[in-house]
Amino acid sequence: MPLYDYTCDDCKCEYETFQRIKDESIKVCPICGSPTYHRVPTLPNTPMKEFQTPIEMNSVAMTYHQDIVDFKRQNPDVECSHDPKDPLYGVPIAKSRQEKLKVLDKVGFCEKN
Repeated sequence: MPLYDYTCDDCKCEYETFQRIKDESIKVCPICGSPTYHRVPTLPNTPMKEFQTPIEMNSVAMTYHQDIVDFKRQNPDVECSHDPKDPLYGVPIAKSRQEKLKVLDKVGFCEKN
C-alpha cells in the first residue's frame, strides 16, 4: 500500500497514512475536524543506481603488448584490452574520474580538461 501525505489548511497539521490506491482520499482533518484537509502531491520513492560512463584514456594508450602487460600489473583494476583486433586495443578504460586521475598520476600525466 502506498504512503500518502496529508495536510490541513486550518490547523497546519501534517499526517501520513497508508492507503490502498482505490480508497478515496481523507476529506476531514483527524485533529481539528476541518474539511480543508487534503492530500499533498509527492514524488514516488524510486532508488537510483549510480551511473557513470566509462572513460577511455586515449592520451595514455599503448601500442606494444609488453607495455599493456606492465600497465595491467601496475593498475589491476583498470580495464585495458590486449586483443589487437579490439578497436580499443591498448586504451585504458577508467570506471570513474578518481580512477582516471590515479592512473594519470602513476604515468606522469596530468588532466588538462
